[in-house]
Amino acid sequence: MPFEIRTLTDDDMARAVAISSYSFNAPDHWNNAERIERARKANRPDWYVGTFEDGAMTSMMVILPVEMYLNGAAIPFGAVSPVATAPEHRRKGHAGQMLRKSLEVMRDRGQLISGLTTPHPALYRRYGWEISADRHTYTFAPKDLHLTSMPKQRGGFEMLTSNDWPLLAEVHQVYAERNNGPFRRSEHEWRWYRLELPWDPISDVVLWRDDAGTAQGYALYNQPVGGPNDGKVVVLEFVALTGDAYKNLAIFFATHDISREIRILASPADALTLLFADADRVTVGSHYTVMLRVCDFEAAMRLRPAGRDDETCEVTVSIRDTDAPWNAGVWRAGVAEGRSWAERSEGNAELSVEARMLGPLYNGYMKPSTAAAAGLIEATDDDALVRADRIFAARQAPFFIDTF
Repeated sequence: MPFEIRTLTDDDMARAVAISSYSFNAPDHWNNAERIERARKANRPDWYVGTFEDGAMTSMMVILPVEMYLNGAAIPFGAVSPVATAPEHRRKGHAGQMLRKSLEVMRDRGQLISGLTTPHPALYRRYGWEISADRHTYTFAPKDLHLTSMPKQRGGFEMLTSNDWPLLAEVHQVYAERNNGPFRRSEHEWRWYRLELPWDPISDVVLWRDDAGTAQGYALYNQPVGGPNDGKVVVLEFVALTGDAYKNLAIFFATHDISREIRILASPADALTLLFADADRVTVGSHYTVMLRVCDFEAAMRLRPAGRDDETCEVTVSIRDTDAPWNAGVWRAGVAEGRSWAERSEGNAELSVEARMLGPLYNGYMKPSTAAAAGLIEATDDDALVRADRIFAARQAPFFIDTF
């Protein structure tokens, strides 16, 4: 039977949506007219990759072209979502072949890093993705939030709609450049992949301005009616550029007295527990989120700013990567004059790394020394690990605020 892997055309969109809808058990998944219309508006056909057997699509995936901030730079990024196979074609290896092909597609498009979210990390580890970020969930009753210190200025709040995305974008852009993991957002990303998502709805948007009238923070949240989250406020984005913005947004949610619970999704580096006068009143949960894959090691290193501008060092790294063979081999990698670099080398290497470990090393989720201590990479000596830690240093802990 003839087998093909290729990017899609507009004629393929309906079948791709049908496979995705069935695979993720979307409501009324045999009636996809609205989903097809949305897919055509939100995505270009050539953002999709599909497998075909005898001319019929068997698997599909979407690769959204975005940019991820790391150490102050925007790195071209392929956000993978969703990946699905038609039920009658499962267990044939089509999804694996498609994932392998997608690495070549992303490299050719200059998407140097790829990311995805999944409840099944074992599948994607086979092709070089690895867990590279966590998320904390802070849960508390509104009446239990009493701050250890109060804001110096109270400013004011504005309730916004999705049409006000430019006001949010001004705050978000500053936040993104300071942090590790946020995407650069155009109107397309704001509308189609944040504010108007049918499967991750935003019911309310609040913006905080300081006493001078400057926007310094915002929150996107949902107040579900019915179901397990009825009576809860779920805060999907909590973005503050100043301490006063942070405290005022926290106070804002503490005023939701009718709600029985506030749930804030935030970075593991978030300091909310330190602001609770009684920290036992807030429950903190943690879960992994995004898996990363380095699609083009050499190019990705060239675009990665150093963790510190005054660092100068290098290390030799042997990479094993059967699915993206252009990454495989021995490399000299280092930092100098505020930039990272990598070039081909020969001979023995000081570090030995499997493809899947490149993602968490690249974005600073795991230090090379920590990975070596757990047996996830190999090193010839401690000095090589000290240098590798400096080369792969990140200015902030990774946290992905975006939905994809």
